[in-house]
Amino acid sequence: MILAVFAFQAVPDAPRVESSGQAAPAPAGDSAAPPSSTFGLMMPLLILVPFLLLMFWQSRSQQKKQDALIKDLKKGDRVVTQSGLVGRLLAVEGRYAKLELPPSGTKVTILSSGLVGRDTGVEGTGEASDKPKS
Repeated sequence: MILAVFAFQAVPDAPRVESSGQAAPAPAGDSAAPPSSTFGLMMPLLILVPFLLLMFWQSRSQQKKQDALIKDLKKGDRVVTQSGLVGRLLAVEGRYAKLELPPSGTKVTILSSGLVGRDTGVEGTGEASDKPKS
């Protein structure tokens, strides 16, 4: 149905030619110009504007969740980064966060926007799985 709205265009009537070669006067009922189709012009806006608002709203809510998650982190938390690094949070200073990566204790500085959140895995991942169950 939408394609039909976009495909329709009001085309003005061509002048009628009599057999003598002269243009015939238009009938009295057709003297007014056809109304312009404002619905056809507004249709792309009616589709595009809500779509853009939805995208903007979703990105804002996602950004607010990420900001709240970073504010809730504290020193010593085990965190995961977007690149997959897992380490202990040493500090969050503005745009940057400092992490200590196990087992070597390497300290790295990353953008705080690169933090995904707390690591929800088991604290001693390697050691707990190596112990035999009794």
